[in-house]
Amino acid sequence: MRLSFINRSSIIIIFAAAAFASCKKIDLTPRDRYTDDEFWNISANANVALDNCYNQQISGGYPNSSSASQAYFYNEALSDNAYCPLDVNVGTPTEISSGNDANFNPGINRVKYEWGSYYANIRSCNLFLENIDRNKSLGAPLIARMKAEARYLRAQALFRLTNFYGDVPLVTHVLSIDESKSIKRTPKADVVTFILNELDSCAAVLPTRDVQAASDRGRITKGAALAMKARVLLYNSRWAECSAVCEDLMNNQAANGTYSLVPKFTDIFATNNKYNSEVIADLEYEAPDRVWTDWGDFGPFYTGPNATASTNSNLVPTQDLVESYLTLDGKAITDPGSGYDENNQYVNRDPRLGYTVVYNGYQWVNNLGTTQTIYIKPGSTPSGGITKNEYNNSTGNFTSSGYFWRKYYDPTAVGGTFQFGENIIITRWAEVLLMEAEAKTELGQMTQAVWDATIKPLRTRAGFTNPLALNYPGNTSMSMIDQVRNERRSELAFESLRYDDIKRWKIAETVLNHPVGNEVRGAKFAANSTAYIKLVVRLFNPAKHYLWPVPTESLQTDPSLLPQNPGW
Repeated sequence: MRLSFINRSSIIIIFAAAAFASCKKIDLTPRDRYTDDEFWNISANANVALDNCYNQQISGGYPNSSSASQAYFYNEALSDNAYCPLDVNVGTPTEISSGNDANFNPGINRVKYEWGSYYANIRSCNLFLENIDRNKSLGAPLIARMKAEARYLRAQALFRLTNFYGDVPLVTHVLSIDESKSIKRTPKADVVTFILNELDSCAAVLPTRDVQAASDRGRITKGAALAMKARVLLYNSRWAECSAVCEDLMNNQAANGTYSLVPKFTDIFATNNKYNSEVIADLEYEAPDRVWTDWGDFGPFYTGPNATASTNSNLVPTQDLVESYLTLDGKAITDPGSGYDENNQYVNRDPRLGYTVVYNGYQWVNNLGTTQTIYIKPGSTPSGGITKNEYNNSTGNFTSSGYFWRKYYDPTAVGGTFQFGENIIITRWAEVLLMEAEAKTELGQMTQAVWDATIKPLRTRAGFTNPLALNYPGNTSMSMIDQVRNERRSELAFESLRYDDIKRWKIAETVLNHPVGNEVRGAKFAANSTAYIKLVVRLFNPAKHYLWPVPTESLQTDPSLLPQNPGW
């Protein structure tokens, strides 16, 4: 039973019919609408209701988006990895990252919709959980599994809410109108306890990926529940418990599901390699029925299907991300003897830089199998060549930073509008290895054995061959924890995790503060290529910005949500 690709209006019509029927008091049994029992007893309706819970799981802050992909990708611009020069529907990340009270405050759409979209997801899950037992035909084992899927999705939504807002209402049933006006916030620690208990219960019921039917691919498995549990524990600094879950996943695959690194990094995201051995949980797409089209905002011009599609670069990598990748001998570019040359900075670097970011001189292999050089530096395009990829200025519609994205490129995408059918990965095996490495390092228990099971295979897969880079304890002056954190950044850039990482590490005031004179940087294309592009001023106030404010509209509806988060 694959996830059905349904639009929200269809869901609303179905649910409205059921809800309207449930309000009828006269025993006339109308034939043009469902009663509650009739609705839920039709298995197709029950499946649609659960699929709605899946479809809502990533939509925060971008309610006008045609897909969840904007929320996934554009959240990267909340971090130091990316910059968004243009508005995106509502809720542009630039409002948040500016740190300016005039732009980032409790009344803006982004704050309101992030809160509202996750509670909409929670309501859908609660509605399903309260009614699925009305179904008399699916059978108890299948209903139990479906309930576990809905509980996982509800737990995931609550987890994301705690990351943004801290204390949040713990809602476990469909609220009445009166209840919604008087519900209080639950301490974050209590919400986290609930989430962890739910994930344990889900894991006990869900199948592993190894026994899951092919028709059910894309649905939550036992491994996904455990991996999410590890992430929740990691984000809440519960290192020993996180490590225990990771080691259970790594050492007990017969019970939890078989996972491994895909041998070639770029194959992780290939459309023809969906459900590969590395994917633990993902968001389903299937062209032409359900696609995402955001690549037009990310990639170079004339590199799409038939090499004719174009882009407008609404989301671009930063120089800070580019500089974070190690050299091939495992050194940071600031380490003595690294050999780094800022005038030739893309050579001798971690191969994941080229798998993630497109830079000047990049050798791009398009969908026709033809290699083309991407010219971004002003004036670098050969005579008669296409100049649309060249940096114009920091507010232009080409690339404002001098870089484009490479990760997630799909050469099989349909037509000139980049209709991608790639699944968007929520959790993958590499993250489990990185969580284990981070937890062990925080516990003071990083050893060669841990390194060889976590960091080394990631670097080997990336393409490192120098033993200095591959072998414990690495070859950089960075501390071990900084080295592990940097490895996470290099591996998982552009996968919607960096913003949470820099907040939980409490380094946001360092990496997100870019006042006038120290703006976020792009490539070294300014002043005739003698200076770095100055992109934007960013501010981060640690006294208030580690938590977002509760939306003004929510406080007006429900004053019980007070007090507001600190500083707001």
